[in-house]
Amino acid sequence: MPTLIIRPSGSIGSVTGFDVSGSTFMSRIGDNDTGTVVTQNNVNCSAVGIPFSTNSFNNGDTVNSITLSVTGAAGGRGSGPEITCVIKNGNSTLQTSTLVFSSASTQSASAYSTSLTPTIVNGLTLDITPDNTGVAIKEVYITVDYTAASGEGGGGEGGGGGGGAAAGYTHKVLGVAAANIAKVNTVATANIGKINTVD
Repeated sequence: MPTLIIRPSGSIGSVTGFDVSGSTFMSRIGDNDTGTVVTQNNVNCSAVGIPFSTNSFNNGDTVNSITLSVTGAAGGRGSGPEITCVIKNGNSTLQTSTLVFSSASTQSASAYSTSLTPTIVNGLTLDITPDNTGVAIKEVYITVDYTAASGEGGGGEGGGGGGGAAAGYTHKVLGVAAANIAKVNTVATANIGKINTVD
C-alpha cells in the first residue's frame, strides 16, 4: 500500500514558550530540514492547532492508518525531554501520545487507524505540549498509509474489462496515477521496474 508524508502547513493556532512563533515556527518544523529548529525557552510551553493542510486524498481513497513522527533532541535544560502530542480533527481528539527524546532522534507514535476517512486526514491538526525539561524540535510529520481509489470501469479497446491498477502496482509514473496505469510505453505492470522514472 502506498504512503504519503504530510507536513505542517498553514497558520498555527498559538505558540507559547518556544523561541519562535507563527509562520517561523511552522516553517522550521515543516520544511524537511533538520538544520532548522524550534527550541523551548520557558517551562510553560505549547504549540496548539498545528495544521496539516492537504487535499491529497479523494473520497474514493481508503485511509488505512496515520503515524505521527517528531525529530527532536534535548533543548539544553536537561536530558530526556517528553512531549505530549494530540492529533485532532476539528474538536475531536483522535490520538494522544507521549514521545521521549533520550538522544537526538526521530520518535514515532503508534499507528492510528480508527474510522479514518479522506475528509478527516485532509483536516488534521496537532497540539504539542513539552514537559519542563526543555526540547528542541526539528521536524514534525505524519505518514499516511492509504489505498488509492480504483480506476473507473468501462470497456477498453476490443471490449476489454474495467479500469483499475493492475495488482501490485501502486506508484505514479510521469504524473499518471497508479489507478490509471496498466502499461507504460507497452511495458506491463509486472515489469514496471524497467521504467527509470517510477516515483
